Amino acid sequence: MSVSTFFEKTKAQIKNAVSAHPIAIFLISAFAIGIWFMELGTHKENDHLAYWVFEPMLFIFIYLSRPYSWYRFSWIVPLLALAIIGMTNDSAEFYLTSPKFWGANFIALLVLLGFPFEKNNQGFTYRNFTNLFHFGLATMVWLLVFGLVAAILFTITTLFNVEFSNSFYDHFYTSLGIFTQPLFFLVFQQRQSKSEMTLNRIFEILVNFVLAPALMIFTVLLYAYVVQIIFEGVLPKGMLANITLPYLLGGLGVYALRSICAKARWEAFFKFYPYLAIVPIVLLWLAIDRRISAYAWTEQRIYLVALASAITIAYAILTMPKIRQYRLISAVVMVAIFSMTWVVKPKEIAYQSQTERFEQLLTKLNLSDSSGKIRDDVDFVERLENMPKSELKDWEELDNVTFYMVRHIALDSYVEDPYKERHEIFKQRYGEKSEELVTLNIYGDHISINSQVISDRKTTIEFLWESIDVTPYKKWIRVPKPGFDRTEVQTYMKSDEKADKHEEKPEVCFVEDHDRYCTNMDEHIHKVFKEHQLDPMKKMSKAELKSLSQDLLKIDRPSFTIYLSELDMEFRPESGYYYNRIYTKAIFDK
Repeated sequence: MSVSTFFEKTKAQIKNAVSAHPIAIFLISAFAIGIWFMELGTHKENDHLAYWVFEPMLFIFIYLSRPYSWYRFSWIVPLLALAIIGMTNDSAEFYLTSPKFWGANFIALLVLLGFPFEKNNQGFTYRNFTNLFHFGLATMVWLLVFGLVAAILFTITTLFNVEFSNSFYDHFYTSLGIFTQPLFFLVFQQRQSKSEMTLNRIFEILVNFVLAPALMIFTVLLYAYVVQIIFEGVLPKGMLANITLPYLLGGLGVYALRSICAKARWEAFFKFYPYLAIVPIVLLWLAIDRRISAYAWTEQRIYLVALASAITIAYAILTMPKIRQYRLISAVVMVAIFSMTWVVKPKEIAYQSQTERFEQLLTKLNLSDSSGKIRDDVDFVERLENMPKSELKDWEELDNVTFYMVRHIALDSYVEDPYKERHEIFKQRYGEKSEELVTLNIYGDHISINSQVISDRKTTIEFLWESIDVTPYKKWIRVPKPGFDRTEVQTYMKSDEKADKHEEKPEVCFVEDHDRYCTNMDEHIHKVFKEHQLDPMKKMSKAELKSLSQDLLKIDRPSFTIYLSELDMEFRPESGYYYNRIYTKAIFDK
């Protein structure tokens, strides 16, 4: 096809789309022009910013009205909607931060994809696929036009030194998107009625030879994991939801797409697939239960439960041939979206659940008084400095919950500073002492509160050996492995039965098959401390430890000497300083 033919064909398709959808074209044109009379990027009361954010829903309504006799009067609905918005709340920020607004948009999109929700699964799937495909193509065309226009404007600015204001760019690109994407969606939709209800060859190959085999492989892996659970007697991991959820969603998609393949393969597998999915669904719910039981409810987990519920009902529908209709699955999804955005309040549920978890932790750690407030006599610094290792997990949870309650979640997103508001509520509820808890930060080995570092367990000792006096030594020994980690295999000795096991071992053997080159690093560290009249069971500053650097990095034994380039130490109140990682510089025989 020549370039001129392509443009002539595109021109004809645009003309047909305009003539077939006059009211929809008028609507998007009105929005595209009207955006120039608004001050984008500000939130003044007279800006009337909210009008343009309703364009997608109003466009969908007009588009779906075309087959009916009242299509010529459908323009009344946008006028009424915009009038109601103007009289109630015309702040774009109000709507763009509202779950109800986004829920309504997602439902409208699902209606656009599936309308008129025919009973025949093949027809319903084909309509959803083609509509979604045309929506994707329209988005790609819009991005292409966006890029070309941006390149043209850049060229004008560069060659002719013409500067455009930020306001111009904001209005121009917004107007372009408002008009271009729906226009080309209408253009691509002109082809739908002329096509058969089957996938073309490329998509059919993708479904039959890529997606379907991948689904079967994941099914085998999940069942193998179940067998492992049965034999080991270990409950599923909480993160298993990250695997089972995409698997089940992808399975629904592949199962549906097969209905519009001219020749669908793997019939034997897909005949039983809805039943095979029962086990992954059980795994999904077990994983969700473990996360909620351990860490209570959050917004994400509430939405996850809603999605898991919709998926469970969807697969239940697939297992019953009498009601196996894909339009019912679409309806279930829309009900779930409506419930989560218009009926249920996930933020409030999550906040209440985390509050209960927070108060349980306060009680467990003996931080609260009879009224539920944090005790005034609690010295957080002292508590954290002398914290037993068994309490660390509880303090980490307390830190995470505090962050969630004060900084992560905002129940009322329409106030000027929702996080400040939540902070004040937190302080009023748990007392002035809670201010300190807000500053608590526990990340790995690092523990701090009120900008004061309580514990930074890892201490790295380094010393640059610019020269080493080799006079006392007979020979230099090649360093077979420069680095050692406490939790890795610590020895190369063939006689050591535990050499292949990953366990904490203070003893390090630096040379293979030579136990004479072994040393207990923890004993070495404690010995150096005592030689300097220091207590290895007492936490010291990095400045104080600096004076020990050279001695800590030199392991002097009767038959050999080892020079270290780096030593990572950690500190525990119950065991004092101990080695975590070392790097060897040189080994010498005496």
